[in-house]
Amino acid sequence: MAKSARGGDPGGDSHAGGANEGRDDVLRVEGLTKIYPDGTLAVDDIDFSIRRGDFCVIIGPSGCGKSTTLHSLVGKIAPTEGAVVLDDEDITGTPTYQRDIGLVFQDFQLFPHLSVEENITYGLERTNVPVDVVDERLENVLEMMQLHELRGRSPKALSAGQKQRVALARSLVLEPKLLLLDEPLGDMDYKLQKRMERELLRIHRELDTTFVYVTHDQTQAMRLADQIVVMNGGKVEHSGPVDEVYDRPRTAFTAAFVGDSNLFDGELVAVADDGETATVRADLGEFTASTANLDSDPEALVGERVLFAVRPQHLELVGEAGGAGDGRENGGVSNVVDCAVEDVIYQSGKGTQVILSAETEAGGTEELQLHSEEKLVVDAERVQVGWTPEHTLLFERPSVLPDIDLRADILGK
Repeated sequence: MAKSARGGDPGGDSHAGGANEGRDDVLRVEGLTKIYPDGTLAVDDIDFSIRRGDFCVIIGPSGCGKSTTLHSLVGKIAPTEGAVVLDDEDITGTPTYQRDIGLVFQDFQLFPHLSVEENITYGLERTNVPVDVVDERLENVLEMMQLHELRGRSPKALSAGQKQRVALARSLVLEPKLLLLDEPLGDMDYKLQKRMERELLRIHRELDTTFVYVTHDQTQAMRLADQIVVMNGGKVEHSGPVDEVYDRPRTAFTAAFVGDSNLFDGELVAVADDGETATVRADLGEFTASTANLDSDPEALVGERVLFAVRPQHLELVGEAGGAGDGRENGGVSNVVDCAVEDVIYQSGKGTQVILSAETEAGGTEELQLHSEEKLVVDAERVQVGWTPEHTLLFERPSVLPDIDLRADILGK
């Protein structure tokens, strides 16, 4: 299919090429590939870049290659091909201790025989930094991490949250250009995770350091990130600012993995004269979708199977099913479906989630989710829900992976 100026390659780095002009990127990953001795292809020719000072989160399902990528950045794993470029210097073959990159592990890896203070200064004292500078940096990081009262304690006497702060301090005292965090909150309970997330954001705001954080928790990624890199099967599905990844995902996999989505498939049957919208014939009827998310000329996709998605917060209750009219004149909503109400879940502070089911033309059912920040009272057993073409995202590719099954792997059907 011919490319147009509508967007970049699906799965590519939105910060690559000409889009990088004028950006201050501290890190570039170029064509990174890792094949292990047993033949496992863990990372497959990936490219992305990270802007200086950003909080970048790498997410993806288990086994997608995110930890291999992280350890390739720090030099603990040698890539098979490709380059890691830090501040315009190729560091692919540079030893770990010379890379000016810090790494914080999930299990902290503190020295049990050293005090908090000795753990923090361990790496710094093995460099050529003068003693007075070591002392100054130590005092600064103890204050930032609120560790003054713990400086003489053994790691055995610390809580999990305190150990995490010591591990962070040990890396931050080196003043690295890049700080890598490998699922550092994974073993903490929910309340401690939330508190440490706030700590990480505070520290990031106070420092001129770029953070690269690996997690499988999509919600945590949305809370922390300036930029998200979504990985799947060793490839990058999407790399870009968090709002872009959520609001304009490049593949159906990204839409399904980052946040909740109502995902459907159908045939693109027509394109509006202005090219701004297209009509898709699906199992639930015909729908109008924006073409802004497509990379190809929409006319080239007429007759093709496509996926489309709408986020639950963009669905609206527009009336009772079977009532007068079809709700299409309500607030510009043009995509309307009759649904049965399966469940209504209200959580204080989180709003209302409505679980719905709609009958397909073939006699099956599709599940839909509607979310409102308000407390909704839904008395009817059947309702009409609707959404606008603007909030209907079209995808010409399920994933950057060639063997993804559209219905089984993305839609779960």
